[in-house]
Amino acid sequence: MRTLIRSMSAVGLALTLGAGHLFAQAPGNGNFQWYIGGQGGVTFFKTPDQGRSGIPTFGGHTLIVAKRTGLMLSFDEAVGDNEQSSYTDASGVQPVTFNDIRRYSAVLMAFPIRAAAQPYLGVGYGIIHVVNPTPLSGFQSDANELGSSGFGTFVGGLQFQVGRFMAFGQYQITTSGSQKTVTDGDGNPVAFGRLLDGPTHTFSGGLRIGLGSAREDVRAGGY
Repeated sequence: MRTLIRSMSAVGLALTLGAGHLFAQAPGNGNFQWYIGGQGGVTFFKTPDQGRSGIPTFGGHTLIVAKRTGLMLSFDEAVGDNEQSSYTDASGVQPVTFNDIRRYSAVLMAFPIRAAAQPYLGVGYGIIHVVNPTPLSGFQSDANELGSSGFGTFVGGLQFQVGRFMAFGQYQITTSGSQKTVTDGDGNPVAFGRLLDGPTHTFSGGLRIGLGSAREDVRAGGY
């Protein structure tokens, strides 16, 4: 896991009543449509040394929809300032400071209801890590390893048409990372713990725009 990744205000859900021609353009109603978009909101997290805190988060995503299912790939960066955490090594407890939390997600989506205001659900997996954790006197490599973990995730949201764009609001929760142990070249444990404690919760909203079909039509006939 050492090389896994070192270098991936709550927003309210808005409701609106749309006309029938808007419904016809909603994601989930076309076959193999491709969308890109951006989102912003707030991420709540907890560390061993810091109670649950909320920091602003920004990111982008791409969504490919086939009828009522789809795949969403997203990137989010929660921007903090001098956040506090810690881990344990042979010298004792090592305080750590960091600013950002970076997250990469791959989510299988479902659009169960066709409506002008369309709900959606998703489940998936991803990688989360704190960016450039700095221990007071320990090793940077240990802090990097203990600040990165995989997660399972659930997403729920609502989207609706706004002109050429699809506006959305959503909630995402990630599972808690497990306690990790860093070993030396001989397999001896040298540090253990986790820099993020418990699940993260993100409330976000944004816009996505359709880029057309995600596959080419195969047409019969000559040139």
